[in-house]
Amino acid sequence: MPTLLDDAARNEHVENIAGQAANLLRQNEADSDIVIRTSRNLITGDDAVHSLLIARTVSGALVGTVREIVSQIRPAFVLAKGGITSSDTATEGLGIRRAWCRGTMLPGIVSLWEPVTGLAQGIPYIVFAGNVGDDDALAAVVETLRSV
Repeated sequence: MPTLLDDAARNEHVENIAGQAANLLRQNEADSDIVIRTSRNLITGDDAVHSLLIARTVSGALVGTVREIVSQIRPAFVLAKGGITSSDTATEGLGIRRAWCRGTMLPGIVSLWEPVTGLAQGIPYIVFAGNVGDDDALAAVVETLRSV
């Protein structure tokens, strides 16, 4: 069973990943990028309701990991890839209720937000919608953010 779907192991796993990420950022704040991702293996339930529960459980663990990292250390920026993932990360992971949209990072739906509320107030937040950009788009956005 995948760790995030194991009720007995999920919370400890999230705390462990968040702690490792925060420690890595502390060790070299000027030159550290941390990627938190989920497996690309599709796990489905017995029916649509169970499959939705699995998706919500994984999303909850991901945003919980982001929330825990940002509560431990202030990253230079946060980028979330995927429409629903970006929304959940903003509202549930970072507590963003208001933000200034500072512009686009790339053509399409890749927006740079400046949160004015929540845990991430003032931390650049990039909404990188799914299926936007070519194979190098994500790396190009990260490189732009590093140079600021």
